[in-house]
Amino acid sequence: MKYYKRTRFVAIVVCLGCTAAGWADEPADPHADLPPTHSVNPELYATGFEFAEGPVLDVDGNLFVVNYRRLGTIGRIGIDGTAAIFCDLREGSSDEERPPQINGMKIDGGERIIAADSGAGRLLRIAPDGSSVQVLADRWEAKRFNSINDVALDRAGNIFFSDPGGSTVKKPIGSVYRYNIETGKVTQVATGFAFPNGLAVTPDQKQLCLSESLRYRILIFDLDEEGTLSNQRVLIDLPTETRGEIIGGATNPDGMIFDAAGRLYVATWTGGVIDVIDVAAGELIRQYDAGGLQATNVHFHGGYLYTTVAAKEAVFRLKLGVDGFDYNEPQATQ
Repeated sequence: MKYYKRTRFVAIVVCLGCTAAGWADEPADPHADLPPTHSVNPELYATGFEFAEGPVLDVDGNLFVVNYRRLGTIGRIGIDGTAAIFCDLREGSSDEERPPQINGMKIDGGERIIAADSGAGRLLRIAPDGSSVQVLADRWEAKRFNSINDVALDRAGNIFFSDPGGSTVKKPIGSVYRYNIETGKVTQVATGFAFPNGLAVTPDQKQLCLSESLRYRILIFDLDEEGTLSNQRVLIDLPTETRGEIIGGATNPDGMIFDAAGRLYVATWTGGVIDVIDVAAGELIRQYDAGGLQATNVHFHGGYLYTTVAAKEAVFRLKLGVDGFDYNEPQATQ
């Protein structure tokens, strides 16, 4: 009896050990902090935008969105829900052929709005109270920009911006530029794209991501301390077919933003979804409903991802429970 009991006990221990080892071999989801794909219902946050684009929020949570009530304006939605025109760029504009119309925006370390003026082809900086507008750049090598679309800041305050104007797949003339915040010099850092659109510097400041809308893909470049781009490659081709929960097709990637964990969130124009990309792995890891078709851009604040949806003339927000990457926070000295 003792022999059989002892043997049985040993067998059980071995079996339990195998089970534990099996569990230990199962990889943990590194993105378990994110809600599952298509599990978040977008909340309508604000309406009244003739073409909703370029959402940014200040540290207090005030929301700024372009084309409030009419084209050529920037609207401000206060944390108390009050809404007003923050800045009307058409006031004082004398260019009737190229009236101003903002697309992408960011807020710099001085609480000023950095804006891509697609209509007039200008890079703008707007005072924190909206009272003055400064043209940082409107040309490169004496040639006017076509149609500046979006902007991104590095932690030093330098500005990267895209100019897709006139570009197509057959005519890939779109370019990316860099504005040096110390010298005011503009440099063309990359060119030859079929509608370059949203862009963002990675949290470690060593790479830059770019939406190439008409080729339905995200590109990535190495970025050095002088702002030079190199080693261009495809980070990910967005899915061309719907498979399971993931919506595919000609979804046209648009504006983008990073979260604090270094994941990239990309608004898709015709897809009406937000794609979440693990940059290190080059994989699409989540997808969320943006609130409607023609999703143009995204921005984080307070655990929410805010999305502009042109087809709904509105801003939605998704409660993801993660923080955005603070591109204005000075980089720690190594």
